[in-house]
Amino acid sequence: MELRLHIWTSSLLLNLLGLLLQTDFGRAQRVVTIEKGPLYRIKGFPVSIKCSVSNFEGPAEQTFHFSAYKPSRPSQEIEIVSTIGDSYGYAVYQGRVRSREIWIERLTGSSVIFHINKTLIEDTAEIECHTPNTDSRYYGTYTAKTSLHVVEDTLSATYSGPSSLDLFEGDTLQLECLASSQTFQHTHLSVTYLLQSSSGGEPRPIISLDRDLTVRPGEGYDARYQSRQVAIEKVEETQYRLRMTQVQQADQGKIFCRVQEWIQDPDRSWFNVASKDAQGVDVTIKTVEVAEDSFAARIKVTKADLQEGEEMEVRCSVEAQNLPELFFTVAWFKGDQEVARVGPLGMLTVLPGYSARSEEGELRAAKTTDKDYVLTLRPARTEDQGEYQCRVWQEKRGEKGGFTQGQLQRSQPQQVTITAKESGLVVSMEPNLSTTEGSPLSLSCSVSGVHGELSVTWEYKKDTQGSTFSDVISLSQDGVTEVGQLFQQRAVRTFRLANGTVVLEMGDAEVGDGGGYKCTVSEWGRDNSGGLQRKASQSQHCSVAVTSLATLLKVRMRSRTVAVKVNDPIDIRCSVRSPRSVPLSVQWFFKQTGSKSEEAIVSVLHTGNVVWEQDRDEYQLSTELGEEDSVYNLEVNKASLRNGGVYQCRVVAYLKNIQRASQSSNWLGVQVNKKESTLSVTAVPASPLTTIINSDIQLSCKVASAISNASRFAVSWDVGGRTVASGDRNGVVSLPDNGKRTSVTTLSGGMFQLMLRQVDGSDSGRYLCMVEEWLQDTAGEWYSLPPQSASRQVVVNEKPSDFRMDQTLIETNAGEGEQIEIACKILSGRDDPSSHFALTWLFQHVSPESGSASGTTNTLLTYTQKGGLTYGDSLGGLQERLRFSRPDPGTFLLTVDKTELGDNGKYWCEVEQYQHCNDKWEKKGSQRSGQTEVRVKPIEAKLRLQKTDRTIELTDQQNGFKVECLVQSRSSDRSLFDVVWSRTQGTGDQERTQVVFKATRDGTLQALDRTSGLMFDRPTAEHFSLSFHSTGPSDAGHYFCQVTEWLQLPGGRWRKLAEDKSGELTVTIQTEGAVKSTFSMSKVTQNVTAKEGERLDLQCRVESEGSDPSASFYAIKWLFQRRGSNAYEALLTQDYDGRLAVPSSDDRLRLSRPEKNKFGLVVLNTVPEDSGAYTCQVELHQYDSGQWKKLALEESGLINVNVHALEAKLHVNEKNQRLNVTDLKAGFKVDCSITSRSSQDSLFEVTWFRTQGGKPKTAILKFTRNGTLQSYKARTGLVFTRPEVMSFTMTVPEASDADSGNYSCSVEELVRKTTTARKTMDVEGGKWKKVAEAQSGFLDVLVHTANPAAQSGASPEHVACAVLAILLLILIGVVAIMGWRFHKAKTEQKKAKGSLWAESNPLKPSAPEA
Repeated sequence: MELRLHIWTSSLLLNLLGLLLQTDFGRAQRVVTIEKGPLYRIKGFPVSIKCSVSNFEGPAEQTFHFSAYKPSRPSQEIEIVSTIGDSYGYAVYQGRVRSREIWIERLTGSSVIFHINKTLIEDTAEIECHTPNTDSRYYGTYTAKTSLHVVEDTLSATYSGPSSLDLFEGDTLQLECLASSQTFQHTHLSVTYLLQSSSGGEPRPIISLDRDLTVRPGEGYDARYQSRQVAIEKVEETQYRLRMTQVQQADQGKIFCRVQEWIQDPDRSWFNVASKDAQGVDVTIKTVEVAEDSFAARIKVTKADLQEGEEMEVRCSVEAQNLPELFFTVAWFKGDQEVARVGPLGMLTVLPGYSARSEEGELRAAKTTDKDYVLTLRPARTEDQGEYQCRVWQEKRGEKGGFTQGQLQRSQPQQVTITAKESGLVVSMEPNLSTTEGSPLSLSCSVSGVHGELSVTWEYKKDTQGSTFSDVISLSQDGVTEVGQLFQQRAVRTFRLANGTVVLEMGDAEVGDGGGYKCTVSEWGRDNSGGLQRKASQSQHCSVAVTSLATLLKVRMRSRTVAVKVNDPIDIRCSVRSPRSVPLSVQWFFKQTGSKSEEAIVSVLHTGNVVWEQDRDEYQLSTELGEEDSVYNLEVNKASLRNGGVYQCRVVAYLKNIQRASQSSNWLGVQVNKKESTLSVTAVPASPLTTIINSDIQLSCKVASAISNASRFAVSWDVGGRTVASGDRNGVVSLPDNGKRTSVTTLSGGMFQLMLRQVDGSDSGRYLCMVEEWLQDTAGEWYSLPPQSASRQVVVNEKPSDFRMDQTLIETNAGEGEQIEIACKILSGRDDPSSHFALTWLFQHVSPESGSASGTTNTLLTYTQKGGLTYGDSLGGLQERLRFSRPDPGTFLLTVDKTELGDNGKYWCEVEQYQHCNDKWEKKGSQRSGQTEVRVKPIEAKLRLQKTDRTIELTDQQNGFKVECLVQSRSSDRSLFDVVWSRTQGTGDQERTQVVFKATRDGTLQALDRTSGLMFDRPTAEHFSLSFHSTGPSDAGHYFCQVTEWLQLPGGRWRKLAEDKSGELTVTIQTEGAVKSTFSMSKVTQNVTAKEGERLDLQCRVESEGSDPSASFYAIKWLFQRRGSNAYEALLTQDYDGRLAVPSSDDRLRLSRPEKNKFGLVVLNTVPEDSGAYTCQVELHQYDSGQWKKLALEESGLINVNVHALEAKLHVNEKNQRLNVTDLKAGFKVDCSITSRSSQDSLFEVTWFRTQGGKPKTAILKFTRNGTLQSYKARTGLVFTRPEVMSFTMTVPEASDADSGNYSCSVEELVRKTTTARKTMDVEGGKWKKVAEAQSGFLDVLVHTANPAAQSGASPEHVACAVLAILLLILIGVVAIMGWRFHKAKTEQKKAKGSLWAESNPLKPSAPEA
């Protein structure tokens, strides 16, 4: 036997060796590769996917098939296109393949590119590249897949400027393009400005801002870019600006911007996914011809046809040769009247007629470039209309520094037309209105097209012939109301809603209110002197009809429970149609079956009181109030036979406590019967129970529903026709096996349990739980109802499941941004072909700092036994980075891409084993795997800048210098940078650090030191540079850059990785060969205090001008350091030639220069944020040897400014008062008087409150600053008036005792926020801030309800005693009557006979038995 086994083993080994020798181990496996996904592309744009094959046999030219697997059906292959011909592919793609919209480009025999010229959203799919087998044997991979996602096109490129521009040579051209994309993937944009020449040809790039924020000038524009004549800037998130100074004839043509969207694919390459061109502008460049010793003046009005209130801009331009070396005085004339002028040194002079407007900030004039001078009037007035002209004088400077006027040139006149804002007032009103007596009467007057303030007047006249209109109420433009004489006793008010509608409310309508109403609306505006004048007025009429209450009251009785069981509820509904505002009293009556007399059940009085005539515990009353129909519900909680009979309700309507109408409903019959069984029994749970031998099982059944909680139950358990256990209604249990293996338990809630111990195969079967319900009748006897049953299948298996999971605890480390794989393995039970597995991956976050778990378990994904996969709600975008795979039947892999710090924690899976038997899934077992603890190591901060300190020395002959910022190492190749250049000047206490330039990670560039002479460049992704041109003494100092490194996380979140500072570049500037001149400034430190809203005037001056003041020209820069900051920012600069620039874009700033050597800064409408340190830098310029030279720099002493917030001076009358109200019809008033305010420009919001019975105060009425009224549910019908600007009144009409309480008002004072570019607060948008809040004193109101005792003048104590005596007598009488009725009802109960009746057929009482 052993010999035969040895021979068989040797033969097997020889056969295997031969097979191995025949295998070609020298040949590598075939490999098909495709571009790594996912690939995100934009709808409507092309996509190309490369695929190649290597290590193959057969022909050199391989065949390629491309197919798609759609997300909706990921397992179905849809053939697209093939290199074998157009006939390949499904019909859905055939049309696009034949039209060459989808095609294959062959690069070589073994590589191709799959193209879609115009993608669709439906192209989203898994793209598969397949190469048919040409090898001698099947060896390797023949397919490769990549994921293609096509998303909507959200790229936008717009230009909103004029369609054409006419410029002269040397002018400045500035265009802005808005570019944005809402693609959910992280993309970059590049913006290029192109010039399409009028002669045709391809558009020529002028300049571009690449996706990595690198600026690239176009061919032929490099020199002009280097000299800052051509620049592109990202000024806001979506705004890109092209600026071209000194335009040339070659710049003529159509200029437009092209926006391209880029995305980085998984292979780290960038792909252009979309491109858009904005609408262009046609630019015409005219030649300027001016003699060498002359000059020309031109005028240009930005908009010649204006509307009152718009901005008017008049630009004067001077054309001359060697313009930077010349001085001019420019004046603006309207007709023969001079408006303003700018002198040769930039000093502004405003003529007396316009000085007030200049002080208020309406008029501004400045030199903006070498050739341009701009006059701005905002807002323009009608008086500004006329003919404008520029007059320009050339100024020649004498030896002592004075100027002599020379040649005069006048521009052509330019007519400006300013149209007054015509009132667009439109008033409309519904011509007819119907209402009912007692309902609130409200009329609306719709107002539109209003620009100014409004006043409103309401008038009324009767329908009778010859009647005239009389005033109802008026509302002035200041918000003050005045009630007409005839309506002083009515609850009349008028107010304006937020949408402009004017409302008149007159309280409850009376029949006499019918007639005609007129609404007159007037619009008011300001004249040139600032006074109010009426601009327009319109009226509309409305006819009002008031319907009497008697014709409206309708009553009907109905019910859905006219036939009920004993103990069921009876719900009877009395439907009443009447105006909602009318008080009603409702009384219920009842005739018992067989009785002729009626009984009162309950009365709901119009005062709200409820009076019960029967046992209130037997009934329940509720009310449903509607606009017209109200329902009064009478409910019998548990019906008895004596509740059978007929019911009726009677309704009485009241107005002002006077009965005005009454109606009775139909009689409605109700029959009461005995109940039927509703017993329902369920098995808990109902699913089959599978177990193994020798185990214990527990079966449960539960009474799901029964007639009563007082029911008792008998239960028995049967299987296969034999009784296993039983128990009667008293809980006595019977067990056939005497409890050896069986026990029965009864639990609360109608739950019965059967316990079987040590089951075997004979215990399998369907177990029936039979339950019988027993009730006790009124005599105390028990009776049973038909039994109900529930069953549960029990299966006892012989063999338990051998399913077992790997529960090893694993620790793994991963770097931030890396990929991790977590495995979940089945150790045994996986080889059973009948077993299927369901899996759930779970995660618990662990803090990387403290090491403590969060306590919350998150479900990452669920994989069902059927193969379905669903993702849970994971944190931090984790779901988008999860991938699930199952490389073999016993291994489940979870892959997490691009790990983050939030992925730190414990991962595990819970697996369930299932078998599919008899078309059902049966769970065999479940186990939990061991935990894998993942520790994510954060990206190490590796940011390091070049730290080399350098020193350069410049002379005024040199053009400038460059501050390099070189990133030597970075923390991540996916990070982005914020770069800030700063300069430090001075030493000791005089040391100042000023931020010069910012380049943010989103590409926004911001120059904070100059408006020109700075050039940003980014030669590489890690190399930034800032170049300074035309340097002078003010540029000396220590320069450095600070870089902040940011990493974008999924979901658009950013994380700061590191921060570093470069070495310093020390720049010194020598003034060799210049005219020697020094000057000094006042260094005295000043402290200035201002109040919010005031004007702030700051000054600095040159004290000593040195040896040659005649040749001295000054450039001025005002700097500001806000509190809490360590750097200065430039507010406003004026160059030596008078050019003015405001880098901060703060519209409140003004520069004044009352004398040559004094420089002023004006801040209008100050705010607390203006507090801080101010200083001015003055730079000396002199003209020498044909050029301008910067000689010296001085700085003034600090001016410390403290702007105090507006002082709260709001005071409201706080006197407490008491008021007794006896005239209920007149009501009472609650005044809210303001005695002082914080500002004359403030507005108020007033809220009235009421406190009752020690409860918290409740708001009942609010008046907002724009005149809108807001009422609350606590009290409606309140009337608001404003007799004076600082006096507000709330009237409570027709008072009742429910209006008693403590009343008060709360006042909020509001002022407009001031516009400041530094805080970006919007004045025109009407943003407000609260200055102060004050509370008034209390008005203690006691409302006395009218009664005989009060009318006779009796004291409150006597009245109380009388009322108590009357109530005691009534109570004794009620008790006696109820006792008699109860005895009578018991006697007649046995005689009653019931019958079923329909809703509208009343019961006919039967004759009593003889």
